[in-house]
Amino acid sequence: MITQRGFVVVFASILLLTSGFASGGNFYLTLLGVYLLIGLVVTLPLFALTANIAGIEVDRQIDKVKVFSGDFLRVRVTIRNTSRRHFDFIEVHDQYPETWILAVGENFIATRIEPGSSITFSYILQCRMRGRYYLGPTEVVMRDRLGLHYYKRTLKAETEVLVMPTWKDVRRLESLGKQRQLGLMFGSHRTKIVGMGTDFAGFREYMPGDSFRLIDWKTSAKRGDMVVKQFEQEKNVQIICMVDTSGSMGNGYPENTKLEYAVRAAVLLTHMGLERKDLVGTCVFSDVVHAYVEPSTHPQHMFGVLEALAMAEPGGWSDYETAIAHVTKHTRKRSLIVWMTDLEESPGPLLNAMKTLVANGHRALVISPFGPWFEAPVGQFGPVEKVLSEAVSEELWERRRKIARALARFGIGVMNVGPEDFLPTIIKTYEQAKQKGVAMF
Repeated sequence: MITQRGFVVVFASILLLTSGFASGGNFYLTLLGVYLLIGLVVTLPLFALTANIAGIEVDRQIDKVKVFSGDFLRVRVTIRNTSRRHFDFIEVHDQYPETWILAVGENFIATRIEPGSSITFSYILQCRMRGRYYLGPTEVVMRDRLGLHYYKRTLKAETEVLVMPTWKDVRRLESLGKQRQLGLMFGSHRTKIVGMGTDFAGFREYMPGDSFRLIDWKTSAKRGDMVVKQFEQEKNVQIICMVDTSGSMGNGYPENTKLEYAVRAAVLLTHMGLERKDLVGTCVFSDVVHAYVEPSTHPQHMFGVLEALAMAEPGGWSDYETAIAHVTKHTRKRSLIVWMTDLEESPGPLLNAMKTLVANGHRALVISPFGPWFEAPVGQFGPVEKVLSEAVSEELWERRRKIARALARFGIGVMNVGPEDFLPTIIKTYEQAKQKGVAMF
């Protein structure tokens, strides 16, 4: 193929020929134009005969195949010449996802490579958004010595990288949790019952059958009656996050859509649950159940949740009935089901799913991102767009009120949230669940 320099030569030769004929048959201009044109035509088949880069092999290595959103990833690319010929000028371009940022170095190299030798270059990328991505393919370009022709070969070798949701929000809210205005939300509230625990709860009168080890002799002597100590034991709660990934959940600013906030909320809730030894599961669904991570306190449980949420992409519609049927089939213990959905589907299937949920002894709460709060502010629109936006918002809000009233019949609350209060609402929900002892097992 002809390079940009080759096209310049073609244009120059045509210009010289035209100028030569236009000036009354100028011999030198015409001869120079013919010379350039013939030179380009002759060198093309000669280059085609020697343009064989089958002996070039490219190997890509990365530090890790699973990273968090916002982390940096180092990529090392090694080019090997396994043939017996040398290449005077060869270019290697290693492609990476468009949403990532090239932080350090370059993802290509132009060099000369001798037979049997190898060359390595590296660069560092910043992984911006969660999801499954691929590094590659790699393009190898060979040019002739004059730079007039080139031959390109694409190597299909790709490296898969899974970018998991960031821990940034968890760390930020943990620091806020230490401040007075939030109280000690990360661990101060417990579901307590009287039993054989470790925390002292008080005294009661001695009853026949009580263990003598529980008798407090000093207090008994002061009161004149036999008393025993009572202790508190903490009961855990089981929570399941239902993350809706339907197409409407993808609305909002890039990297801050309704779905992105739902993913962050699920990560935060799972983290808080594991800190308190609670069981928190996650179900990712749209018109099908994409992933279900059963509630667990296993040390690797968080990574299972992160992998399931990393591949959540908006698409399809919200099939609440299929999602809750899948959850109730795999969950026998009473649970608090936290729905993260925008309620923009038909309310009929949602109500049927809630009936099934309540019939199986579970409790539920809907945390619903309100679409207009995640999209462009009304102030950025013109007069006509502003009126239409307000009309749509009022219609959606009234529809939500009707759904909330219908769900209230089953004892299910609906909390409308925006970008600023989504994560604090998750903290509050978990705190109240621990205080009330809902979904105890």
